[in-house]
Amino acid sequence: MQKYIKTIQRASRMGLWGSVAVVIAAALFHYVSPYRFYPTPHTARWMLIAGSVLAVLALSMALLVIRKQIPTLRQTEGLEAKLAGYAQHIRSLYLTMLAVVVLIVAFMVLSAQNILLMLAMLATLMLFLAYPNMYRMKVELGLSDEEMKSLYGDRYIAEGDSGKTDVN
Repeated sequence: MQKYIKTIQRASRMGLWGSVAVVIAAALFHYVSPYRFYPTPHTARWMLIAGSVLAVLALSMALLVIRKQIPTLRQTEGLEAKLAGYAQHIRSLYLTMLAVVVLIVAFMVLSAQNILLMLAMLATLMLFLAYPNMYRMKVELGLSDEEMKSLYGDRYIAEGDSGKTDVN
């Protein structure tokens, strides 16, 4: 089961921080670099339209997949099956969004349309908001405190466990 946890952590980190790095590199290239691509106005307009449509469709797809997949995973029987499905879900979501951010940034660099940088930042922000930590995973998969203790050990702090003992 630890391999699923590692897959979740690796894929989400790679997708999130890869997207952040790509957006920062594109912003630096656009605003600091003396090099520019100057396409024809027609080509630049179509790249702006294609990048905008791609961003809107990717964000819609991500939100729809999260909305539909999480209740299905919550109803799955068995901890290992839930973790395997969640690991696949996170891996596909984050790596797909990383590819989308790279494409939007490529359109931005090639068309010199800084509006696409804003859309790439928006896609990256969505990855921040959907980032799977252990407590989010507990809620999304409907795991019990015992299952979380078996997965994370002492790093998991149960809801009712504040670390204090009653003196009554």
